[in-house]
Amino acid sequence: MSNALHDHRLQWVPPSRPEWVKGINNEGYCMDIKGVVPLDENSLLETAKRNTGLEDFGSDEWREPFQCLIKSLNDEAELNLMGRLMTRSEILMLLEGRLRIEDTYKKHPEIDDEEIVKPVIIVGQGRSGTSFLQNVLAHNVDFGALMHWEAMFPCPPPEAESYTSDSRIDVAHKRICQWSRVTPGLDSMHEFSARLPHEDMAIMGFNFMAPSFFDCMGQVSSYDAMVFNPSWDWEPAFKYHKKVLKLLQWKNPRKHWVLKDPLHFDRMSTILKVYPDACFVWPHRDPVRALASLVSIIGTIQWGRSDHPFKGGSLEYMTDPFASAARFNSVLDQIERNEIPAAQLFNLNYKDLVANPVGQVEKMLSQFDIELSAAGRQSMQQYLSDNPRDARPPHQFNAGSPEAVQRARQAFDRYQKYFNVPTES
Repeated sequence: MSNALHDHRLQWVPPSRPEWVKGINNEGYCMDIKGVVPLDENSLLETAKRNTGLEDFGSDEWREPFQCLIKSLNDEAELNLMGRLMTRSEILMLLEGRLRIEDTYKKHPEIDDEEIVKPVIIVGQGRSGTSFLQNVLAHNVDFGALMHWEAMFPCPPPEAESYTSDSRIDVAHKRICQWSRVTPGLDSMHEFSARLPHEDMAIMGFNFMAPSFFDCMGQVSSYDAMVFNPSWDWEPAFKYHKKVLKLLQWKNPRKHWVLKDPLHFDRMSTILKVYPDACFVWPHRDPVRALASLVSIIGTIQWGRSDHPFKGGSLEYMTDPFASAARFNSVLDQIERNEIPAAQLFNLNYKDLVANPVGQVEKMLSQFDIELSAAGRQSMQQYLSDNPRDARPPHQFNAGSPEAVQRARQAFDRYQKYFNVPTES
């Protein structure tokens, strides 16, 4: 890691913890928390099987990343007591979800006949308007988003008649809002609700190939080294992703899915193998400002579970400007080699998106040859009217020292010039 003046991560300051969280963690410092809250393979698998009464996890491609992940969490993440409690709960939720998904497919193999048509997939750097765009599109009545509650509890498959009143919504809401109860500052950075769209990392977690999710649990550098190895095959992860989407739309049809995940950006060529008609949308915003905001939110998320965020190198692909810019440049190379079909990638400027969201959506759908119905337009406009962007408190973050900003600006020079991305003050 570079000199503090040149590194946004070294300039980040952790927020104060609530007294009740301090109390829990203080008690944990004098306990054998690894024994009290185990994250070993046998304990997790047996508990998941006991909780569900099910045994079959399906095909085995998930086991290697799962085993690597829990070893990383135990050996590298330095989780405090609150962190171990939250992490064990979430991993059990994924294991139990996988057991139920496999059981549902056994009972209803016809689910596999479902078709996913022209999914709209938002890619690019976090904090660049991706969530705003997803929320707008999710309120187009002709689209369907992956809602947080159904990503957490996909079985039994949601039904159209009870989709907005399902009893799982309240349970999911309490669980996801635990993140902001443990670290209250997160509320100004990201909105937490079971009824909001979620990132695909949640359902990719069922196959334990979701680094952007697991890196939020703590430093898992060994796990990252495995799944970011150039030889790692991501196709099984997206095949399982498709399996989950089919299940979710089986009794609650979606004409087009609107999806998002920070790492879909790196996997577009693999995604096209599984979803040949995928439609990618890449919002562009000042990458240096977005990176500084990302450092703030990622540090705060990890601080909710560990006293040592940013230790160990996890998430450098998002928080180190040169690592992040290398990802951008790799995609630019693919574009120039025509490996990503131009007709299936829509680029838009963040300022244009904020100034005229529905107009930008109309341009995007026109490129993808997807109709924007009058009802879809009206439903998006109603959402924007009901949810002004200044309704939430603004996210305050350290923009970085002049040295850090200069270093990052140098890293992102090619990207900014390529798309004529304006520098924000």
